[in-house]
Amino acid sequence: MDNFHLRWWGCGAFDVLLDDVNIAFDPYLFGENLAKAEPLYDYIFISHEHFDHCHPKTLHKLCQGARFKKLFVPIGCLTPNEPIDEKYGDAAFARDLPITKHIPADLVQVAYPHPQYRVDDERSFPGPFEFDLGPIHVEVIESGESARPDLPTCGYLITHAEKGLSFYHTGDLGSVFPALTKLKGRVDYLVHMKTPLDKLVACVEPEFVIPTHYRTDRETEPIPAGHWPPNLTDVNAFLEDLREQVAGRAKLLPFTAPILYEVEMPQKKVKWQWEWFNSWTVPLWREG
Repeated sequence: MDNFHLRWWGCGAFDVLLDDVNIAFDPYLFGENLAKAEPLYDYIFISHEHFDHCHPKTLHKLCQGARFKKLFVPIGCLTPNEPIDEKYGDAAFARDLPITKHIPADLVQVAYPHPQYRVDDERSFPGPFEFDLGPIHVEVIESGESARPDLPTCGYLITHAEKGLSFYHTGDLGSVFPALTKLKGRVDYLVHMKTPLDKLVACVEPEFVIPTHYRTDRETEPIPAGHWPPNLTDVNAFLEDLREQVAGRAKLLPFTAPILYEVEMPQKKVKWQWEWFNSWTVPLWREG
């Protein structure tokens, strides 16, 4: 089987490049990364209306071209809590929403969390709750940070049956709820954001976990300083803590943004590669 590629762009932004279908979650790009970005995605999935997940400048660049088909959003991206600047504070802005200010309405599809993947059964939503998109099947799962109960936010389980692959992007899921046990054994790659990881892994039992939604002070960090999320003081300690939480139950994949990682099939194993280059013409230890 052909290999495929995964990439964490920083914050919650993540993409899956399978060749026959390319998808992105919560794309959030800046500077050179945004300037060089190409519209290579078939589908883009947005978890909620906060600016660091629904980013108009990035979406305007990516939601175009012959390949692009649809932008999937929760209802809050079209009918946010009003007045926006007051209700969301610094998390969302009237200049950005509804997202159809920036993306043609015919390219936008509202998605609602599937009844079997919701926090409770008290609310009723019109759907759609899942989608068949050529080679992939999409199930919408309730996430977190909803502005109101009637404005649910979305996580997405993407399954490529032919390749035997599945990807679950949680969105800003804050806590585990009972319905998530229905995902048990169905997730290969869990793109983790905020949820207590030990509880989520016990509930979902993914094969691999990719931590996201943190930043460092690396010069190569795709998200500039002063933007969400804040820096971690010790990334290695953070990752080791997560590794302890999943020990014996899943494999932690500590990605570095924005490296594009190749995954070997059918083992589903990430290829960790050396990057050979010289930063000098004569080694310093030979001088003098």
